[in-house]
Amino acid sequence: MTSQTSQTSHAPVAGDGPAPSIGYLGLGAMGGPMAHRLIDAGHALQVWNRTASRTEPFVARGATRAASAAELAASSDVVLSCLLSTDVTRQVYLGPNGIVAAARPGTLIVEHGTFDPALAHEIADAAADRGILFVDAPVSGGAVAAEAGALAVMAGGPAAAEARFREAVAPYARVVEWLGPVGSGLALKLVNQMLVSTHVAVATEAANVVQSLGIDPAAATRVLAGGWAQSAMLERALPLAFAGDFTAPSDATIGGLAEAQRLLREVAAAAGVAVPVFDRAADRFAQARELGWGDRDLAALAGLGAPA
Repeated sequence: MTSQTSQTSHAPVAGDGPAPSIGYLGLGAMGGPMAHRLIDAGHALQVWNRTASRTEPFVARGATRAASAAELAASSDVVLSCLLSTDVTRQVYLGPNGIVAAARPGTLIVEHGTFDPALAHEIADAAADRGILFVDAPVSGGAVAAEAGALAVMAGGPAAAEARFREAVAPYARVVEWLGPVGSGLALKLVNQMLVSTHVAVATEAANVVQSLGIDPAAATRVLAGGWAQSAMLERALPLAFAGDFTAPSDATIGGLAEAQRLLREVAAAAGVAVPVFDRAADRFAQARELGWGDRDLAALAGLGAPA
Protein backbone atom coordinates (compact mmCIF):
# COMPACT_ATOMS: atom_id res chain seq x y z
CA MET A 1 0.00 0.00 0.00
CA THR A 2 2.83 2.39 0.83
CA SER A 3 4.55 1.63 -2.46
CA GLN A 4 1.39 2.37 -4.48
CA THR A 5 0.95 5.71 -2.74
CA SER A 6 4.50 6.72 -3.53
CA GLN A 7 3.91 5.93 -7.20
CA THR A 8 1.12 8.43 -7.57
CA SER A 9 1.62 11.12 -4.98
CA HIS A 10 3.85 13.28 -7.20
CA ALA A 11 1.49 13.32 -10.20
CA PRO A 12 -1.57 15.48 -9.54
CA VAL A 13 -4.47 15.28 -11.94
CA ALA A 14 -6.23 18.25 -13.50
CA GLY A 15 -7.67 20.52 -10.84
CA ASP A 16 -6.18 18.50 -7.94
CA GLY A 17 -3.37 20.07 -5.96
CA PRO A 18 -0.36 21.98 -7.29
CA ALA A 19 0.46 22.14 -10.97
CA PRO A 20 2.64 19.26 -12.17
CA SER A 21 6.31 19.95 -12.83
CA ILE A 22 6.95 19.77 -16.57
CA GLY A 23 10.16 18.99 -18.40
CA TYR A 24 10.66 19.45 -22.14
CA LEU A 25 13.31 17.76 -24.30
CA GLY A 26 14.10 18.44 -27.94
CA LEU A 27 13.96 22.16 -28.66
CA GLY A 28 14.20 22.12 -32.44
CA ALA A 29 11.96 23.60 -35.13
CA MET A 30 8.84 22.01 -33.63
CA GLY A 31 9.78 21.42 -30.01
CA GLY A 32 11.01 24.95 -29.47
CA PRO A 33 7.70 26.70 -30.24
CA MET A 34 5.83 24.10 -28.20
CA ALA A 35 8.05 24.75 -25.19
CA HIS A 36 7.54 28.50 -25.58
CA ARG A 37 3.78 27.94 -25.50
CA LEU A 38 4.15 26.09 -22.20
CA ILE A 39 6.05 29.04 -20.73
CA ASP A 40 3.39 31.40 -22.10
CA ALA A 41 0.81 29.31 -20.23
CA GLY A 42 2.64 29.93 -16.97
CA HIS A 43 4.45 26.64 -16.51
CA ALA A 44 7.77 26.66 -14.65
CA LEU A 45 9.53 24.62 -17.31
CA GLN A 46 12.69 22.53 -17.08
CA VAL A 47 14.43 22.01 -20.43
CA TRP A 48 17.15 19.89 -21.99
CA ASN A 49 18.50 19.57 -25.52
CA ARG A 50 21.35 17.56 -27.03
CA THR A 51 22.70 20.84 -28.43
CA ALA A 52 22.85 22.78 -25.17
CA SER A 53 22.85 26.23 -26.79
CA ARG A 54 19.23 25.72 -27.85
CA THR A 55 18.16 25.89 -24.22
CA GLU A 56 19.35 29.49 -23.82
CA PRO A 57 16.19 31.29 -25.08
CA PHE A 58 14.13 29.27 -22.63
CA VAL A 59 16.44 29.89 -19.70
CA ALA A 60 16.24 33.59 -20.57
CA ARG A 61 12.47 33.30 -20.12
CA GLY A 62 12.78 31.65 -16.71
CA ALA A 63 13.11 27.96 -17.53
CA THR A 64 15.60 25.77 -15.67
CA ARG A 65 18.28 23.96 -17.67
CA ALA A 66 18.75 20.30 -16.77
CA ALA A 67 22.24 18.82 -17.05
CA SER A 68 20.94 15.68 -18.77
CA ALA A 69 17.81 13.99 -20.01
CA ALA A 70 17.98 11.72 -16.97
CA GLU A 71 18.12 14.65 -14.55
CA LEU A 72 15.11 16.25 -16.23
CA ALA A 73 13.11 13.02 -16.15
CA ALA A 74 13.94 12.30 -12.52
CA SER A 75 12.56 15.66 -11.37
CA SER A 76 9.46 16.02 -13.59
CA ASP A 77 5.88 14.84 -13.15
CA VAL A 78 5.32 15.20 -16.90
CA VAL A 79 8.04 14.80 -19.54
CA LEU A 80 7.24 16.18 -23.00
CA SER A 81 9.59 15.61 -25.88
CA CYS A 82 9.99 16.11 -29.63
CA LEU A 83 13.02 14.19 -30.85
CA LEU A 84 14.48 13.87 -34.33
CA SER A 85 14.47 10.22 -35.34
CA THR A 86 14.05 6.60 -34.33
CA ASP A 87 17.75 6.24 -33.44
CA VAL A 88 17.81 9.38 -31.30
CA THR A 89 14.56 8.41 -29.59
CA ARG A 90 15.89 4.97 -28.71
CA GLN A 91 19.07 6.45 -27.25
CA VAL A 92 17.35 9.17 -25.21
CA TYR A 93 14.60 6.90 -23.88
CA LEU A 94 16.18 3.47 -23.47
CA GLY A 95 19.88 4.23 -23.03
CA PRO A 96 21.56 3.53 -19.66
CA ASN A 97 21.08 7.18 -18.69
CA GLY A 98 17.80 7.49 -20.52
CA ILE A 99 14.42 8.89 -19.60
CA VAL A 100 12.75 5.59 -18.74
CA ALA A 101 15.51 4.49 -16.37
CA ALA A 102 15.50 7.84 -14.58
CA ALA A 103 11.81 8.75 -14.36
CA ARG A 104 9.87 8.12 -11.17
CA PRO A 105 6.88 5.77 -11.04
CA GLY A 106 3.74 7.68 -11.96
CA THR A 107 5.50 9.99 -14.41
CA LEU A 108 3.72 10.75 -17.68
CA ILE A 109 6.05 10.73 -20.69
CA VAL A 110 4.88 12.03 -24.07
CA GLU A 111 6.89 11.83 -27.29
CA HIS A 112 5.79 14.15 -30.11
CA GLY A 113 8.42 13.14 -32.69
CA THR A 114 7.87 10.78 -35.62
CA PHE A 115 9.62 7.44 -35.22
CA ASP A 116 9.14 3.69 -35.69
CA PRO A 117 5.88 2.51 -34.09
CA ALA A 118 7.67 -0.71 -33.06
CA LEU A 119 9.97 1.36 -30.86
CA ALA A 120 6.95 2.99 -29.23
CA HIS A 121 5.88 -0.46 -28.03
CA GLU A 122 9.39 -1.13 -26.67
CA ILE A 123 9.38 2.14 -24.77
CA ALA A 124 5.85 1.58 -23.48
CA ASP A 125 6.72 -1.89 -22.19
CA ALA A 126 9.87 -0.65 -20.45
CA ALA A 127 7.94 2.27 -18.98
CA ALA A 128 5.08 0.09 -17.75
CA ASP A 129 7.57 -2.17 -15.95
CA ARG A 130 8.53 0.88 -13.86
CA GLY A 131 5.02 2.22 -13.32
CA ILE A 132 5.49 4.99 -15.92
CA LEU A 133 2.87 6.07 -18.47
CA PHE A 134 4.12 6.50 -22.06
CA VAL A 135 2.13 8.17 -24.86
CA ASP A 136 3.16 8.48 -28.51
CA ALA A 137 1.67 11.75 -29.74
CA PRO A 138 3.05 13.02 -33.05
CA VAL A 139 1.84 16.39 -34.26
CA SER A 140 0.85 18.01 -37.54
CA GLY A 141 0.69 21.64 -38.61
CA GLY A 142 4.31 22.74 -38.69
CA ALA A 143 6.15 25.37 -36.70
CA VAL A 144 3.61 28.07 -37.54
CA ALA A 145 0.82 26.07 -35.92
CA ALA A 146 3.05 25.25 -32.96
CA GLU A 147 3.72 28.95 -32.38
CA ALA A 148 -0.02 29.68 -32.58
CA GLY A 149 -1.02 26.84 -30.27
CA ALA A 150 -2.94 25.26 -33.14
CA LEU A 151 -1.30 21.87 -33.66
CA ALA A 152 -3.21 18.71 -34.42
CA VAL A 153 -2.09 15.97 -32.03
CA MET A 154 -2.74 12.26 -32.60
CA ALA A 155 -2.11 10.09 -29.56
CA GLY A 156 -1.91 6.50 -28.42
CA GLY A 157 -1.28 5.16 -24.96
CA PRO A 158 -2.77 3.68 -21.80
CA ALA A 159 -6.27 4.94 -20.99
CA ALA A 160 -5.07 6.03 -17.55
CA ALA A 161 -2.88 8.68 -19.20
CA GLU A 162 -5.50 10.41 -21.34
CA ALA A 163 -6.79 13.10 -18.94
CA ARG A 164 -3.30 14.16 -17.82
CA PHE A 165 -2.09 14.07 -21.41
CA ARG A 166 -4.86 16.36 -22.66
CA GLU A 167 -4.13 18.88 -19.90
CA ALA A 168 -0.38 18.82 -20.61
CA VAL A 169 -0.61 19.47 -24.36
CA ALA A 170 -3.43 22.03 -24.25
CA PRO A 171 -1.15 25.10 -24.55
CA TYR A 172 -0.01 24.12 -28.06
CA ALA A 173 -2.79 21.89 -29.41
CA ARG A 174 -6.02 22.88 -31.16
CA VAL A 175 -7.09 19.36 -32.11
CA VAL A 176 -6.32 16.37 -29.87
CA GLU A 177 -7.41 12.90 -30.94
CA TRP A 178 -6.94 9.99 -28.54
CA LEU A 179 -6.77 7.03 -30.93
CA GLY A 180 -6.28 4.06 -28.65
CA PRO A 181 -3.29 1.96 -27.55
CA VAL A 182 0.38 2.82 -27.87
CA GLY A 183 1.52 3.16 -31.49
CA SER A 184 -1.82 4.47 -32.74
CA GLY A 185 -0.64 8.06 -32.93
CA LEU A 186 2.46 7.16 -34.88
CA ALA A 187 0.50 4.98 -37.29
CA LEU A 188 -1.81 7.85 -38.16
CA LYS A 189 1.14 10.26 -38.39
CA LEU A 190 2.65 8.05 -41.08
CA VAL A 191 -0.63 8.28 -43.00
CA ASN A 192 -0.45 12.06 -42.52
CA GLN A 193 3.07 12.13 -43.97
CA MET A 194 1.92 9.92 -46.82
CA LEU A 195 -0.60 12.59 -47.79
CA VAL A 196 1.87 15.43 -47.23
CA SER A 197 4.39 13.74 -49.51
CA THR A 198 1.97 13.14 -52.34
CA HIS A 199 0.31 16.56 -52.04
CA VAL A 200 3.66 18.35 -52.16
CA ALA A 201 4.91 16.31 -55.09
CA VAL A 202 1.87 16.95 -57.26
CA ALA A 203 1.58 20.60 -56.15
CA THR A 204 5.11 21.32 -57.36
CA GLU A 205 4.37 19.59 -60.65
CA ALA A 206 1.22 21.71 -60.96
CA ALA A 207 3.30 24.85 -60.42
CA ASN A 208 5.58 23.84 -63.28
CA VAL A 209 2.62 23.20 -65.59
CA VAL A 210 1.06 26.58 -64.72
CA GLN A 211 4.31 28.37 -65.49
CA SER A 212 4.85 26.48 -68.74
CA LEU A 213 1.38 27.55 -69.90
CA GLY A 214 2.01 31.19 -69.12
CA ILE A 215 -0.87 31.42 -66.62
CA ASP A 216 -0.60 34.15 -64.00
CA PRO A 217 0.74 32.40 -60.85
CA ALA A 218 -1.22 34.58 -58.41
CA ALA A 219 -4.48 33.95 -60.24
CA ALA A 220 -3.76 30.23 -60.46
CA THR A 221 -3.07 30.09 -56.74
CA ARG A 222 -6.35 31.81 -55.89
CA VAL A 223 -8.39 29.53 -58.11
CA LEU A 224 -6.70 26.25 -57.19
CA ALA A 225 -6.79 27.04 -53.48
CA GLY A 226 -10.45 28.00 -53.70
CA GLY A 227 -11.86 24.80 -55.15
CA TRP A 228 -11.63 21.05 -54.93
CA ALA A 229 -7.87 21.06 -55.51
CA GLN A 230 -7.28 22.91 -52.25
CA SER A 231 -4.96 21.43 -49.62
CA ALA A 232 -2.67 22.89 -46.99
CA MET A 233 0.34 21.69 -48.97
CA LEU A 234 -0.99 23.19 -52.21
CA GLU A 235 -1.41 26.60 -50.58
CA ARG A 236 2.03 26.35 -49.02
CA ALA A 237 3.94 24.93 -51.97
CA LEU A 238 2.58 26.89 -54.93
CA PRO A 239 3.92 30.36 -53.98
CA LEU A 240 7.30 28.92 -53.04
CA ALA A 241 7.54 26.88 -56.22
CA PHE A 242 6.55 29.89 -58.34
CA ALA A 243 9.20 32.04 -56.61
CA GLY A 244 11.83 29.40 -57.30
CA ASP A 245 14.17 30.49 -54.50
CA PHE A 246 14.87 27.60 -52.14
CA THR A 247 17.99 28.93 -50.43
CA ALA A 248 16.21 30.32 -47.36
CA PRO A 249 16.23 28.15 -44.21
CA SER A 250 13.12 26.00 -43.88
CA ASP A 251 11.38 24.15 -41.06
CA ALA A 252 9.88 21.72 -43.60
CA THR A 253 12.68 20.12 -45.59
CA ILE A 254 12.92 17.38 -48.18
CA GLY A 255 15.24 15.44 -45.89
CA GLY A 256 12.89 15.84 -42.96
CA LEU A 257 10.35 13.45 -44.50
CA ALA A 258 12.84 10.70 -45.36
CA GLU A 259 12.36 8.55 -42.26
CA ALA A 260 8.57 8.85 -42.26
CA GLN A 261 8.49 7.83 -45.93
CA ARG A 262 10.68 4.81 -45.22
CA LEU A 263 8.56 3.78 -42.25
CA LEU A 264 5.31 4.18 -44.19
CA ARG A 265 6.60 1.90 -46.92
CA GLU A 266 7.53 -0.72 -44.31
CA VAL A 267 4.17 -0.48 -42.54
CA ALA A 268 2.25 -0.69 -45.83
CA ALA A 269 4.30 -3.68 -47.00
CA ALA A 270 3.75 -5.48 -43.69
CA ALA A 271 0.01 -4.85 -43.99
CA GLY A 272 -0.05 -6.01 -47.60
CA VAL A 273 -1.38 -2.65 -48.82
CA ALA A 274 -0.23 -1.26 -52.17
CA VAL A 275 0.59 2.48 -52.19
CA PRO A 276 1.71 3.16 -55.77
CA VAL A 277 0.89 6.89 -55.79
CA PHE A 278 2.80 7.44 -52.57
CA ASP A 279 5.68 5.30 -53.86
CA ARG A 280 6.04 7.58 -56.88
CA ALA A 281 6.02 10.69 -54.70
CA ALA A 282 8.57 9.18 -52.31
CA ASP A 283 10.82 8.38 -55.27
CA ARG A 284 10.77 12.07 -56.21
CA PHE A 285 11.91 12.95 -52.70
CA ALA A 286 14.69 10.36 -52.94
CA GLN A 287 15.80 11.84 -56.26
CA ALA A 288 15.98 15.30 -54.69
CA ARG A 289 18.00 14.01 -51.74
CA GLU A 290 20.44 12.34 -54.13
CA LEU A 291 20.99 15.79 -55.66
CA GLY A 292 21.93 17.12 -52.21
CA TRP A 293 18.66 18.96 -51.67
CA GLY A 294 17.86 17.44 -48.30
CA ASP A 295 18.04 20.81 -46.51
CA ARG A 296 15.84 22.58 -49.06
CA ASP A 297 12.17 23.31 -48.54
CA LEU A 298 9.63 20.71 -49.69
CA ALA A 299 8.63 23.01 -52.54
CA ALA A 300 12.10 22.59 -54.05
CA LEU A 301 10.77 19.40 -55.64
CA ALA A 302 9.62 21.77 -58.36
CA GLY A 303 13.25 21.97 -59.43
CA LEU A 304 13.15 18.37 -60.62
CA GLY A 305 10.85 19.26 -63.49
CA ALA A 306 10.91 23.02 -63.88
CA PRO A 307 10.22 24.30 -67.38
CA ALA A 308 13.30 25.42 -69.28
